[in-house]
Amino acid sequence: LTFSEAVDVESGNIILYKASDNSVIETIDVTSEQVTGTGTTQIIINPSSDLDSSTEYYVQIDATAFDDAAGNSYAGISDTTTLSFTSVDFVNPTLISSTPADEATDIAVDSDIVLTFSENVDIESGTIDIMVDSNLIESIDVTGAQVTGTGTTQITINPTADFINNTDYHLIIDGNAFDDAAGNSYAGISIDTTLNFTVTS
Repeated sequence: LTFSEAVDVESGNIILYKASDNSVIETIDVTSEQVTGTGTTQIIINPSSDLDSSTEYYVQIDATAFDDAAGNSYAGISDTTTLSFTSVDFVNPTLISSTPADEATDIAVDSDIVLTFSENVDIESGTIDIMVDSNLIESIDVTGAQVTGTGTTQITINPTADFINNTDYHLIIDGNAFDDAAGNSYAGISIDTTLNFTVTS
């Protein structure tokens, strides 16, 4: 908190709320070690735990918390809008399901591959490799026309050729292929057991 003049810590609380349900996240005594900078224009408040990702908060401050050298008190904050903010999105998107699913069998030879993520993702760069054992069957550039759905939770991959009957496939996906709106990257797939399926129909 940056004030118009130097302030001293006096008494009272700084209360951090979650805006979605007005629940109290933490009540911080201004005389505690979590509040520093007394005698200066800048007061630093250190919550005891990290904030949640992509979450709106607001702060209220008792009117007795800070005085200037002459004993004039800062008015404090008692509403929900004067000091409100939203924490940054720091959570990476994850793959929550796919079609074909991992370990699926009886997959049709002309199937597309559909990846469903935990949040909207944008296509960035890199490849999706369709593999049989250690053999590369097709490498698909994610920026090409075969990959659609950018800006949504569902990415559809259309292989150039049909799959082959009675064959086990797996996918390898670059770790820079998909990002969320905040730039957090999907980790990708680098091992052959994460997303594999069998074409038998």
